[in-house]
Amino acid sequence: MVTEPAEADPASRRGLLKAAGAGLAGGAALLLAACGGSHSSSSQGTTTTTSGPVPDSLDAVLLNHLLDLEHMGIAAYTAGIPLLSLSGRKEGRLFLTQELSHAGELGGLVKQAGGKPHKGRETYNLGHPRTEEDVLKLLHGIERSQIDAYLDAIPKVSLGSTRAALAAMLANDAQHISVLRLSLGRRPIPTALVTGHE
Repeated sequence: MVTEPAEADPASRRGLLKAAGAGLAGGAALLLAACGGSHSSSSQGTTTTTSGPVPDSLDAVLLNHLLDLEHMGIAAYTAGIPLLSLSGRKEGRLFLTQELSHAGELGGLVKQAGGKPHKGRETYNLGHPRTEEDVLKLLHGIERSQIDAYLDAIPKVSLGSTRAALAAMLANDAQHISVLRLSLGRRPIPTALVTGHE
């Protein structure tokens, strides 16, 4: 079993790199301060510095992208459930509950990554589904996009605990897409691994 080194362990390579990066950043800040790197605003020698908003971390950006897709899924399930058959509505409500859970968990992960979670939009362009098949195709397409985005994000996020949480959501969405494929008359599991191209 492979274990990840503790985040704060200074003996690990990651810990050493973080410590080195912090040292370089601190040294660079001192060097700039010593060289008069701030902008003078008057002849009396007062200095002011301007700084824009701190950009979100890569993790927060990736997680917010996933959250945006979950919000779209929530909107699609909410709008589409009334057009489904009785058994389809039961599955749709279950999947909607799970998508809401994913959105809540992703919002918490965004905050942990130092970002501000995106809220769902008031409207989404979901087309104009009129039949159960239209709704199933719409939901299938959204679930594919979610799976593709999770597969892209998992190796890029920095914390193992975040990767594990995303992998669990990916597995849940893979279950959704299998049921949707079956409802559309397709093979529920066309390949051994979920790729987002089913």
